[in-house]
Amino acid sequence: MSVIANPEDQVNAALHDLLGAARPRELEGLQPARLSGIRELYTLMTGDMGFTGGYHREHAQFAATSNLPGLLKNAMNKLILDQWQELGRSGYRWWEPLVQVEHFNNLQEITGVLVGEVTVLPSVSEGAAYTELAVKDSAETGSWGKYGGYVGLTLEMFERDETHKLRQYPRKLASAALRRISALVGAIFTSNNGVGPVMSDTYNVFESAHHANLGTSALSSAAWEAAGKAIYNQPMAVASGGSAPKLALDARYLLVPRDLRLTGMNILYPSFAHESNIFAENMQKGQMGDVITCPEFSDANDWAALADPRLAPGIILGERFGVLPEIIIADSGANGALFTNDEIRMKVRHWVSVFVADYRPLYKANVA
Repeated sequence: MSVIANPEDQVNAALHDLLGAARPRELEGLQPARLSGIRELYTLMTGDMGFTGGYHREHAQFAATSNLPGLLKNAMNKLILDQWQELGRSGYRWWEPLVQVEHFNNLQEITGVLVGEVTVLPSVSEGAAYTELAVKDSAETGSWGKYGGYVGLTLEMFERDETHKLRQYPRKLASAALRRISALVGAIFTSNNGVGPVMSDTYNVFESAHHANLGTSALSSAAWEAAGKAIYNQPMAVASGGSAPKLALDARYLLVPRDLRLTGMNILYPSFAHESNIFAENMQKGQMGDVITCPEFSDANDWAALADPRLAPGIILGERFGVLPEIIIADSGANGALFTNDEIRMKVRHWVSVFVADYRPLYKANVA
């Protein structure tokens, strides 16, 4: 069965093919003519055969509701998504299992993301009124960070047919956005000489006397057990006057520098321990993926432990317009920088906030 499509869909499909981006589902069945490069794309869309800049309707080969910048934006956003997924499979999104992602509808300061615990439900006598439950909101706040910049797609770039550059830009932007989030999450464990940011109680995230989540032991089975015990015994956040039960969660994730990855795997991954012809189940066995390498760890001996954030969120990653960065094309085909600077400006923008909402699920070992 042949697919009937308008010329704009044909060019859109051809552009995705040219840049190596997966087509949108509605364009998958098309068989467009192959574009030779971005030079042909530019002249086809703008009619600017002399590369003077601007849109020349009389020479354009078809009229489209979406101009050249609009089509480029859609294709490049798809390339960013593809690269984001590829980098995730390669380990660049190491932080994903460790954070709770929250979407926000405005850029006001983030407060009260986590709600404290109700110790136990009180007894209600027959015919008696219910009493209000004492619930305490988290006092931690998160600030937004705006990150980005723009890349100029110059008229000379189109005239020289530098298609390879256009293919590379979205991939570079995706990896740069991932490195930004990696740095923000990693800083929780590395800033202030490894004890993390200061929280609302005036103590650093990792602190031994009041937070009871800072150690100095080198990574070993015994040290991993001690970290899990420290997290398990943390008192839950309750309203003033309440009796705080234990968090009662063990450490799940082991965060290590590259130098300790094999050591961590030997602790968490072996299914069986063998000694003197006796096989015994490894009681510290974790699941594949529980040992996570953090590229931000500069000390080869430091390590950290975290409870499952689905059960006890500690680190919040707030996003305003999505975890992925946005690609925005500011110029139309007939105005803006295309006339004044002979370029189409491709802007990337990323609004994110990373902060610690609760220190209890977190543990750090700063090894001398």
